[in-house]
Amino acid sequence: MMHRVLTFLVGTAAFAPLGGLSQGGPSLTTNAPVKEFSLPSFNEEGFRTMLVRGREAVLLNRNEVRLSDMTLTQFSGDEKAHVEAVFLSPLANLEIDRKRLSGPDSVRVITDQFELFGSDWSYDHAKKTILIQKKVQVIFRAELKNVLK
Repeated sequence: MMHRVLTFLVGTAAFAPLGGLSQGGPSLTTNAPVKEFSLPSFNEEGFRTMLVRGREAVLLNRNEVRLSDMTLTQFSGDEKAHVEAVFLSPLANLEIDRKRLSGPDSVRVITDQFELFGSDWSYDHAKKTILIQKKVQVIFRAELKNVLK
C-alpha cells in the first residue's frame, strides 16, 4: 500500500495530498452562475484523484471560478477510490490553469490522521501544499510518539 508524504508547518500549515486537474485542463464559459458546480480530475490511469464542488459557481474569467460552499474531495487515485482528504470552505476561488484553490474565509481539512482549521488559505496543486495564514489549528487523531524528545 502506498502512503502519501504529509508535510505541514505550524503558523502556516502545509498539507500535501491532492492529485490534480489534467494538464490541459478544461475551459469553462457561461453567462450566468452555475448551480451545483462539479469538476472531477483524473490521473493518467483514468482513476479519479479529486472532485471540486460548489453550491454555486461564478465564472470570473475563462480560467477562474468563484465557488460558494466549496467541497474538495481528494481520492487515492487507484481502483479503491479511497477518500484521503476533504476540504470545506464557504468561499473559494479556483484557478483552473494554475491548478490553485484559495479563499479568504475559513477552511477545514479532514483526514483520517488529523484535521486542519484556519482562514486566509490557498492550495497549490503543483507544489501539493495548502497554506493557512490565520487562526491555524491542528487536531491530531494519530498517536504522536516521542514528540517532546
